[in-house]
Amino acid sequence: MIRVLAVVVAVLLSISLGVTGTMAQMKTDPAQPKMEQKSDKMGHKVEGTIKSVRGNIVTLEDGTQLSIPSSMKVAKDQLKPGAQITAEYEERAGQKVATAVQIKG
Repeated sequence: MIRVLAVVVAVLLSISLGVTGTMAQMKTDPAQPKMEQKSDKMGHKVEGTIKSVRGNIVTLEDGTQLSIPSSMKVAKDQLKPGAQITAEYEERAGQKVATAVQIKG
């Protein structure tokens, strides 16, 4: 009976040390950046040349269409075909809505 108890204790001890060792290896280094999953609400970035402007919709040469909210402060007279832009946007109801626009000289 003592021999069986000793074997059970040894097995349990081995399992707990194995789990503890595995858990110790899974801890992340606080100096390393955390990888976050992007959701639909997180911003995306696009760069390109404006192909056309219709109302508040800007179409880039690659076919990307951005909706520029009227509340956004951007020089509308500089949003013209041929202008180079960098924009950040969020997907809302299947539409790319600009959250920031930078017009390159």
